[in-house]
Amino acid sequence: MVSLEVTADLKGKILPVGYPHVDRYMILLTAALVAALLTLFLISVGLTSRRSFKTENISLKAAKKVEVLILVDNNRYDGLRSPWGLSMLVRACGHQVLFDTGPDPDSLRYNAEKLGVDLSKIDAVVISHEHGDHVGGLPYIAAVRPGVRVYVPEGMSPSVKRWIKGLGLTVVDVGSTTEICPCMAVIGGLYGPPYEEALAVRTDEGLVVLVGCSHPGVDRIVMKAENDLKVRPLAVIGGFHLAGASLGKVRSVVENLVAEGLSKIYPLHCSGPLVREVLRSSYPEEYEEAHVGSLISFGG
Repeated sequence: MVSLEVTADLKGKILPVGYPHVDRYMILLTAALVAALLTLFLISVGLTSRRSFKTENISLKAAKKVEVLILVDNNRYDGLRSPWGLSMLVRACGHQVLFDTGPDPDSLRYNAEKLGVDLSKIDAVVISHEHGDHVGGLPYIAAVRPGVRVYVPEGMSPSVKRWIKGLGLTVVDVGSTTEICPCMAVIGGLYGPPYEEALAVRTDEGLVVLVGCSHPGVDRIVMKAENDLKVRPLAVIGGFHLAGASLGKVRSVVENLVAEGLSKIYPLHCSGPLVREVLRSSYPEEYEEAHVGSLISFGG
């Protein structure tokens, strides 16, 4: 049996009887290292739990009429600017929400004025992800609608959040899917990279899902919207991140979208020409043309 008796030698070492000599400073160092590792583990668990994107039950009301106006898109239309980027204005259930802002304030301002849109009347902004072609127009929003709420993915870079706050806008982090008005919800982010969220509007026929660049996969985003809101998808509008993708990849994504029950598919921005060709040839009833200046309506 090992004795628990402890003695001390002249060098300040603790010598458990029956065990090899162990430097007490090594014991303290090991304990400190274990404590530090435990602290880092607990911090990482905390961060993970905050970004787990668990969704509480949300019951959106169906809007009688939904309008989506394409304010910025690199698919051209005469008389409007078409830089690389995306911005869409959604009008539904008495609310106006701007989804993304394009790459620069001048293009957003110019197109809004040409289309007769007053962006000082918007109720909120939803930013899909942190890339410049989606956040670059925010300075114009700060000028005409100071302090407006800007919903961003919780995983967005802190530097981008600080920049948005520095414009005088109100940053709202979105982890889980969040209702922002009676008929609309921000779909909690998926990781692409980067973290990316979407906007869903409920109609009598189903969900209209707006996507920015779909870095995590447009089919995954649509599936998450349906799962979180328990409403079948009707349409998806926005960037599908398929420019330069292989034919096999494009067909797989399109087939997934059709299998989800989507009856209207509007590729914009970074979707690329191949997805349009596949939709036009294989799914002409589901495919819809759209570009900067397009007004897309549901219901009403």
